[in-house]
Amino acid sequence: MIDQWIGFTSDECRDELEQALRQVSPRGHLVFARDAADIRCRLRDEEPGTVGAIVGLSAVGVSDVNLAAALASDHLAREVVLVARFVTGSLRSRATQAGISRVIDIDDVLFDQLALGETDAPSTAGSASEAPAEQPAAKECAAHSARAPIVVFSSGRGGVGKTALCAVSAMVADRWGIRVAVLDLDLACGNLPSCFGVTHWQDLASLVEKGALESEAVHAAGSGVTQNVRIWGPCALPEMAEQVMPHTGRLLELLAEDADLVLVDTSSTCTDAVAQAMQLADRLVLVHDDGPSAITYLARTSALAVRLGVPRARIMRVENGCLTRLVGTPFTPLADLGLETARAFRVPDGGDDVRDLLSAGHAEELRNLGGEFVRGVTKLLACVLSELGRLPDVPEARRAADLPKPRKGLQLFSRKREVA
Repeated sequence: MIDQWIGFTSDECRDELEQALRQVSPRGHLVFARDAADIRCRLRDEEPGTVGAIVGLSAVGVSDVNLAAALASDHLAREVVLVARFVTGSLRSRATQAGISRVIDIDDVLFDQLALGETDAPSTAGSASEAPAEQPAAKECAAHSARAPIVVFSSGRGGVGKTALCAVSAMVADRWGIRVAVLDLDLACGNLPSCFGVTHWQDLASLVEKGALESEAVHAAGSGVTQNVRIWGPCALPEMAEQVMPHTGRLLELLAEDADLVLVDTSSTCTDAVAQAMQLADRLVLVHDDGPSAITYLARTSALAVRLGVPRARIMRVENGCLTRLVGTPFTPLADLGLETARAFRVPDGGDDVRDLLSAGHAEELRNLGGEFVRGVTKLLACVLSELGRLPDVPEARRAADLPKPRKGLQLFSRKREVA
């Protein structure tokens, strides 16, 4: 039995995590890490296989199941335990495939303790693997897997076109009938709203000043772009950005509850807000150009993402603005040494038309005109959504993803791939 454990959870849930640990190691000593990156660093400082890791019930940052999967893939902890609420059979299956040792439903633990306290029955605490495989339907509906996927566009420098990719992706998704929440996380100086012709928007800082973020208030703060697309951010005053940053995780969670897809544009600097978005991303799209320093900043940004706890399987890289003749040709820059499992894409340069139309606020017109750049973005978005099991049954989307016409009753994608 393991005596030493390192855990990570929200500050208010530490007592619950300790109660869950008693199910596994009644006499285990638990110390808490500050964040996802800290727990991985602490495990590296220990002799492999001598300590256990227990994570769960965190409110912000990298999702619990993905952090546990990353710890399991590091092979440093002797046992990795995931603590969650509304545990489903699907979650247990995904956890097993990711190498997670056990999954504990904290609600079952608390219920058992309450029952024992009322009846003075002897302790029968056991392994989480003895818990029922499936929970009631109400718990299924509340599972985190039901939220919209979050796709974050990031880079290590400015001017590589991640804002253009984000804006056109939103317009393509709009044509496919997808409800899109777009967030500009360059909170101080972002210009994403101008790509859609939005000149006035509600200041995110005003939401924070009112206290805790609430779903209705956040939804009302979005600016309508089309029937399916709404945009949030940036701050009206650059100096207010630091007040909004701590609330990024909560904001993204609320947007993901009320949309089919969340697209996030980020600043070239990795602020606290950008780091939180990276950790929550279902796909982190690292954008670069073909300049002489591209490999350097791509490698540094990808290494940062991994240190933040982002699994490599969730990272994609896009060379934006390449020559049309290079589209579809393989390429492997040195940065791949740290991105072995990241998929690579090339999006062709759209020329002055792309820059002129976006700067004039005509992202929708740019989408309608088509062209090499729009076709490249369409294929990128289709591949992302198909990997996440969220590709709409729209002919254009299926063609872009190079998929055959679906057969009745045949499931083409499985959400089990999300925890890799």
